[in-house]
Order: sequence, then C-alpha cells, then structure tokens
Amino acid sequence: MSKYNWKDRNCLVTGGAGFGGSHLCEQLLDRGARVYVLDRYMLNNSYLVLSGNSKRIQFIRGDIRDLDFIKLTFDKLEIETVFHLAAQPIVPISNQHPFETLSVNALGTYSILEAVRTSGAVKGLIFASSGAYYGTTTTPDKIKETAPPLPTSNIYATSKVAADVAVQTYARVYNMSAAVCRFINTYGPGDTNFSRIIPWAVKNLITDPEGPYDFGSRSDGTGLFDCLYIADMANAYIKMAENLDKISGEVFNFCGDQLHSARELTELVSECFDGRKRDAIFSGQKAKKQTIKRLDTTKAQQLLDWTPQTTLEQGLKSTLAWYRQYWDRL
Repeated sequence: MSKYNWKDRNCLVTGGAGFGGSHLCEQLLDRGARVYVLDRYMLNNSYLVLSGNSKRIQFIRGDIRDLDFIKLTFDKLEIETVFHLAAQPIVPISNQHPFETLSVNALGTYSILEAVRTSGAVKGLIFASSGAYYGTTTTPDKIKETAPPLPTSNIYATSKVAADVAVQTYARVYNMSAAVCRFINTYGPGDTNFSRIIPWAVKNLITDPEGPYDFGSRSDGTGLFDCLYIADMANAYIKMAENLDKISGEVFNFCGDQLHSARELTELVSECFDGRKRDAIFSGQKAKKQTIKRLDTTKAQQLLDWTPQTTLEQGLKSTLAWYRQYWDRL
C-alpha cells in the first residue's frame, strides 16, 4: 500500500471525460483526491457518466490550446498534479484531419507545459504518450524506452512523438517535475472507439451474433497485439505521480506483456462472449512483414513496482459484461 497521500489533493485530468481519463478519475477519487476534469465535452455514454463518477468530479469545459484559460484554471483551483490525457486519439481520423490532430496533440501539449511552467501551484505533470511513438515495428524483441521513432503510416504517431519529446525537453530545460507514460492497445469498459479491434469485435458479437464475424480490410489478421487492461493503465498513472520526485524527466513503457495475433485476439473475445470460437474474417492485403509491437516494461517494474494485474481473459470478461450492461446507452 502506497504511503502517498492523495486525500484532498487537487488533481486535474485533461481529457478526463474520455476512455482512459474516466478510469484514472475513478482511481483518483477512490484514493480521496479532489478531481477536476478539463474537456471540450462530456458525452452521456462516457464511462465517467455511466459509472456515476461525473457527480463526484468538477467538470471544466475548455480547450487545452487556450493557454490563458489553462493558466487561470491551474492557479484559481490551486491544482497540484496535472494528468495530461487530452488528445485526438483516433488513428483513421488523424490522417483525415492532420492539422487538427497536430494542433490538439502537439500544440495543445505545449500549452499545458507552458501553463505548468508558469503556474505557482502545479507541482507535477504526468503525460499520456503512446506506444505509437515507436512507429511501425516488425521485431518480436521488446522495445526499450530509448528506442528511436521509426517511420509510420499515420499522423497520430507523429503528433505523439512531438508532444512526448516536448515534455522531456521541458523537464530538462526548465527543471520541471514531469514524466511520460507510453501505453499500448488499452482496452476495457467504456471504450466507445469502435475502430479499435476489441470494441469492433464486441459490436459484431452483440449486434449480430449469428452473422459473419467480419473485420473488413483493416489488416490480414496476422499482426501481433499486446493489450493492456484499462485499470492497469490508470494504476500506472498513479504510480508515476507517486514517484515523480525521483523519476522526473523519465519515460516509462506500460503493456500487458501477452502477444496475440489479431485473429487469435478476436477469437478469444468470441469465446469469452458465449463460448463459441468464431472464425474471424480479415480481408486486408497480405502483409509483407508481420507487424509486432511489444514494449519492455522492466523500467516500470524496477522503479515503480508496476506490473499488469489483469490477465487478458479476465479483462475481456469484465469488458464484455460492461458492454452487455450498457449497450443500449452507447
């Protein structure tokens, strides 16, 4: 049990009405923190709303690119810890709207950094980066935090690289207390981004359980996935904040440490749904090389005492139970 005192600590979560932010808010609230959420909107199907936690936080409507507003918010509310999760996170949209994605993900992060740098209240910043930082990878070797970005096929990854590097630079140049988390393929209750493979599978199963288990032309189904349950992701943010005094300027990887092909993953979702192992249909062009992304979490284990606590099967069963309960409201 951590000795860190969260009780009545003023915490602000940008993007807190989103998937990951909602779960982080839940864990902060359960630890006694005073939680403020800064977001452009809060949808009625947000996990934050459906869990009832929206009644336990203070919601602030705003845009992270509005620097003066962010500065005023930090100082007026005497925010001590900032968790910066706000982003345009959907990969297909990033290629359709590249400037908006770069504006929100990169320039928005600079705005948060400037507000933290000039604030008299904020003591620390935790930034949500992404495993997309590393680009398109095809090796089964675990990727360490020191690995450079590789070429990629989407603007989302580029925007995350820019923001990720900016946080590290601010920490170094301005002696700012800040650190970076890189996550990969998070899933769990509350994810309404149905372009992601697990929500896509769930939607197929719930809406047409007897129909074709079809995943379209997104891939050939051979790419290897490492999935991280959302509660383990939220716990990683907490661990980062609790140890920020000794890890400032550092980057940490977080993943579930279990590799499955897209086909194997969707078949496991089907089995957890009703015991049936449906044959998934992937009609994408055959890949010249199998895409693989597996992060090395040794640093998080050693310095943060963090390991994933949820097996893939446990996480999928919990996720499916949530979708079944709230499907009519999604």
